[in-house]
Amino acid sequence: MEANDMAEKTRFKGTILGKELTITSSESQAHMKAVFELANEQLDHIHQAAPKLDDNQLLTLLAINALSDQLNMQIKRDEEK
Repeated sequence: MEANDMAEKTRFKGTILGKELTITSSESQAHMKAVFELANEQLDHIHQAAPKLDDNQLLTLLAINALSDQLNMQIKRDEEK
C-alpha cells in the first residue's frame, strides 16, 4: 500500500461550471481550492476560444489538456534523469 493510500482523506466541496461537487481527497483544503480555481479559469479560457461547446465538451477538453500537460512533464522528468 502506498503512503497516499494510508493518508487521511477529507471531503471537499467545490464548484465547476456552476455545479457544486463534493470529492474525497487526501490533499489539503487549500490545495483542492486552488485546483478548482485553476480548473474554472481554464474552462473559462476554453469557453472563450470555443463558445459553442457544451459543458461536457468543455470538461473533456480540460481533461485532455491536463493529461497532455502531465505527459509532457513526465517526458521532461524522464529526459532529465
